[in-house]
Amino acid sequence: MSPALAMTRFRRLVLELGHGAADPGLVREAAAFARLLGAGLHGLFVEDEALLGLGALPFAREINPITRQWRKLDQSRLEGDLRAAARRAREVLMASAREAGLAVDFEVRRGDPAAHLDAICLETDIVVVPAAGQAVLGGRIVWETAHRSAAAVLVLPEDGGRGSGPVVVIASGPDDPALRLATDIAASAGRRLLVLSGVAWPAGSLDVRVLRAVDVDQIVAVLDDPGECLINLTRDGAPDLGPKLAMTRGTPVLIVEPAEQT
Repeated sequence: MSPALAMTRFRRLVLELGHGAADPGLVREAAAFARLLGAGLHGLFVEDEALLGLGALPFAREINPITRQWRKLDQSRLEGDLRAAARRAREVLMASAREAGLAVDFEVRRGDPAAHLDAICLETDIVVVPAAGQAVLGGRIVWETAHRSAAAVLVLPEDGGRGSGPVVVIASGPDDPALRLATDIAASAGRRLLVLSGVAWPAGSLDVRVLRAVDVDQIVAVLDDPGECLINLTRDGAPDLGPKLAMTRGTPVLIVEPAEQT
């Protein structure tokens, strides 16, 4: 791994580990990306109050995994399961952080996952969300919270995967903050930079390909194989463009603010 980016404004990658982001492959990829940026890891596990509230309902039932019979949802068992899930999430996070040599924090909160994630997110953060999580309610809520926060968002495919190709950036022009960040990442990772844009502009020595439309089909049509290692774009595009690209290409997608944060 090449030296971390000293010039990056990002200080930590935040993982909400209660909705699918505790997958070891995703956490390892998040840790590798944090190391590239010279950032740390912050794990947040929220004991979802809505889920805990189900145990108090007299009609709530669950399937016994042994007998395959319905049984009353037990509040104490539910709380114990959440504590065990938090311990597993912490172990996965700490193991990846140790392997990558990163500073790491982990906290457990109780309540609304969206409210807690929104409360801790800063403009110097990158929130990590699994692309596949968009298909379930909890994951969708985490994505929507991250997307509207001041933080950047890193969308990771199911295996956390990273191709051996270039860093790709979808840029509106030479002043696009995504272009500046992607240029730094490509230099640090020792990768070629490929620029995609919906408009033509004087590109100098940059490899720029003009898109007829900034959508998944057009982007996929101009990308090379083997796969790119990262796609970088600003948040002013279609809201679901990042998750769709991550799932279609199996590539991490980093979404940053359309204007520089100070």
